[in-house]
Amino acid sequence: MAQNQKQQSGARIVINEGDHLDIVDKNALPYQLIKNLGHGANASVEMVQDIHTGSVYARKIFRNYTLWRLDEVNRLFHNEVKIMRRLAPHHHIVRVFATYIARRELGLLLLPVADSGDLATFLREYHDSQSPNDYDTQILLKCFGCLASGLAFMKQQAIRHKDIKPQNILIHQGSPVYTDFGISYDSSQAEHSTTTGRPRAFSRRYCAPEVADFCDRNSKSDVFSLGCVLLEILVAL
Repeated sequence: MAQNQKQQSGARIVINEGDHLDIVDKNALPYQLIKNLGHGANASVEMVQDIHTGSVYARKIFRNYTLWRLDEVNRLFHNEVKIMRRLAPHHHIVRVFATYIARRELGLLLLPVADSGDLATFLREYHDSQSPNDYDTQILLKCFGCLASGLAFMKQQAIRHKDIKPQNILIHQGSPVYTDFGISYDSSQAEHSTTTGRPRAFSRRYCAPEVADFCDRNSKSDVFSLGCVLLEILVAL
């Protein structure tokens, strides 16, 4: 259960797992930037280190949005947190360590910090290698079962990822980990999992035909996207 805390003026901030903090001054956060990991349409991701504990996290930040997008960004933030907490028991899905709000900056602290980047980068380097090593080959072979297991768990929890692609799969300690649940859909409280209308966002290279055509879609669309990812792995192998 997340613990809500409000920063006291001049107080030293210590963030524990499960916390959600309302921060007055983001400079009081106990994190030192190590490097930038990437950015998307709605957020950027950094590697940061807790100056008190030495622990390293991936910090996803929603910021620099205009007032008219405030409700949309808040919805994306809370939707992603809720879904990742639901999926936390599965070891092939990224988990939330803590969250905070600092005025207009919304932050998620995530684990793990991938030691081998994302699958897109991994596949590119594997393909470009003159003689791929056996360890990297085994990682790619493991992806078939690991990613299928992760997707099966999402379906059991009534979650649709909606943007499965190599860029949203991390490689950490030799295993794949799903990440980026910002546009994911939780149908557990709905009468059915099918959605209609124009998708808010999608990656055309990996989306199912019904998504690209704005037709009715359900969890099978995630299966199609995963099939595209596995096909790229097969090509690399």
